[in-house]
Amino acid sequence: MRKGHIGWKAAVELARDILFRNSNKLYRLGLQFSELEENSDLELGPYLTDFELFQNFLKNQEEPDFIRICWNDFTAQTRMRMVPFRKFMSLLSNGKSTDIGITKAVFGMIQNDWLIPCQTATGEYRLHPDFASLKKGPVEGHVSMYAEFREKSGARVSLCPRSLLQRAVEFGAESSLSFLLGFEIEFLLVERLDNGKSLRYGTLVTDGHAWSVSRYFADPRINKLLREIVSTLEDMGIFVEQLHAESANGQFELILPPYPPVEAVDTLLHTRDVISALATAAGFKITLHPKPFTYASGTAAHTHMSITTPEGDRPETYEPFYAGILKHLRAITAFTYSNPASFERLGDGVWAGGRWVTWGTQNRETALRKIEGSHWEIKCMDGLANPYFAMAAVLFSGIQGILSKEKMVWGDCEIDPAKLTENDRKEMGVTEMLPASVEEALKALRDDEELVGFMGEELVERYVAVKEFELDFLAKMEGEERRQWIMERY
Repeated sequence: MRKGHIGWKAAVELARDILFRNSNKLYRLGLQFSELEENSDLELGPYLTDFELFQNFLKNQEEPDFIRICWNDFTAQTRMRMVPFRKFMSLLSNGKSTDIGITKAVFGMIQNDWLIPCQTATGEYRLHPDFASLKKGPVEGHVSMYAEFREKSGARVSLCPRSLLQRAVEFGAESSLSFLLGFEIEFLLVERLDNGKSLRYGTLVTDGHAWSVSRYFADPRINKLLREIVSTLEDMGIFVEQLHAESANGQFELILPPYPPVEAVDTLLHTRDVISALATAAGFKITLHPKPFTYASGTAAHTHMSITTPEGDRPETYEPFYAGILKHLRAITAFTYSNPASFERLGDGVWAGGRWVTWGTQNRETALRKIEGSHWEIKCMDGLANPYFAMAAVLFSGIQGILSKEKMVWGDCEIDPAKLTENDRKEMGVTEMLPASVEEALKALRDDEELVGFMGEELVERYVAVKEFELDFLAKMEGEERRQWIMERY
């Protein structure tokens, strides 16, 4: 009901049929139905209607102008529909659905709205907002929430990224597994440069900007912007854990708190929108381009993950999970390194997680870094990835690792795996490298029958088709043109 598949009156009748009328008839009880008094002390907890959730959200704040209903597409573009506040309230208060019709072409487009050859503009999905994801912003007068695509019948859409992650969470819950994800948002502040012909982006002059240095606060514009980012997010209920300078000029990292997977991704996307809006208002632009400038450090989207299992936080319970991820990591890379620019950042010895399929305790040159217990960090992901897809692939792989009792055949790598001798790699089980291109990653995904089975053949086929079409489009550009084109959009 909360997701809009049925109205609240229909939900009441459904519950009454199942829980009261069936038994009353079957056992000939002859009972009369009576409802709880409105002043009942019964604690309803989270079981609120969409209207009640929305009313609670609006308490103690000004009425917004627009309601944004958002989704993240196959190219990791956040798209949205806006509904004027009064229209939205009218629908809710009258018990009408707030879902929106969206063309089925939505999952067959690249960034400039070109359709892949096999896709047509026929058919329609229904976009159902999730009121549990309500947040203020990302700009004044707006309220946002993320949504899932459904068929008109209410059935899940197999191509919907958010539904896929939810399905992965449910798959884990069947085995009493739950997860927390915490994202690090790396972003680069750049300036818009107008050369009279076209808009270009250039690095900031920041007087010796480097990793974790304090001098970047000397620029009052940047100081003010970073302060506004943190305070604005706090006002929205998103409490930043850390913020520091990264290595490249104008590069910063903001660390979000841990949340359950779907909420974590929703929060990540909302936070990026907030940062982008405030940076633009301050006269800057942010980019998530993995390697916008060849001479500077790259930009990633590292993900922290922890697991709760019935057996507790023991190696025999979490190591099979991470072994499952390593087993499928080459295929997972198709979702985490999803753009040719992703592989410009990939390298050994540059704090990018390296090029090898392996792990290490507190080793930042491995794709998986063990921090403590079941808390590990996934380093092979950047801001061009659709995080719903990426995290679904990670969860499915890890959960299956637990179910199949996957062995951790990789040793704890204590140094940069690129510096291991061939014999050392053999002893450590470091035998595979991450793909070196999108094409190689997509092939690894196609060849991984188990992961394809979890993600869904239809989804993988469509994802590969979109990515191949995108690759063909980007290949027609010169290097500088492609770099600027990507920076415009990410």
